[in-house]
Amino acid sequence: MLFENWHATLDDAIRAAVGYLVIVAALRAVGEQALAKMRAYDLIITITLGSVIANIAFSRDTALVDGIAIMITFVLLQEGIRWAQSRSKAVRRIVIEPPRLVVWDGRVLPDRVRRWHLTIEEIRAAVRRAGLAGISEVQAVVLENDGDWSVVRRRDCGADRSAFEGLDVPDQTAE
Repeated sequence: MLFENWHATLDDAIRAAVGYLVIVAALRAVGEQALAKMRAYDLIITITLGSVIANIAFSRDTALVDGIAIMITFVLLQEGIRWAQSRSKAVRRIVIEPPRLVVWDGRVLPDRVRRWHLTIEEIRAAVRRAGLAGISEVQAVVLENDGDWSVVRRRDCGADRSAFEGLDVPDQTAE
């Protein structure tokens, strides 16, 4: 059907606009951090919210108030998870993927590259983006839990190596 009637079209537009305004207000209330760096669970919530908004706009089977309640529930769940993971290591381990060290002391760690289904091309690209010509210039390459690559140059790596705490740094003699 191309067109039902103007009343139905206006109703759909109003439902979509209200859904949009509610989600903008909810995201504004929880702050910019919710949109800053998206992790896997943030992406899931974003996709789900998009689906709820589409359902509100296009399905007359879902009451507008029900759709708004669903959106607010998802945003509150997301913020609850964010709050819990910021206060609990156990929750953080469940929710957030740990960073993955794939280069150490100028050497690619091939067992890790295979285990995590990465490619040497991805590592080389990260090194190039850091402005370096070779992996031998690198102290560490880390695939961070937000999907970004961190590259630490050897020359920038002094005695303080506290940034590597929690990473599985290989024994100097083992690998």
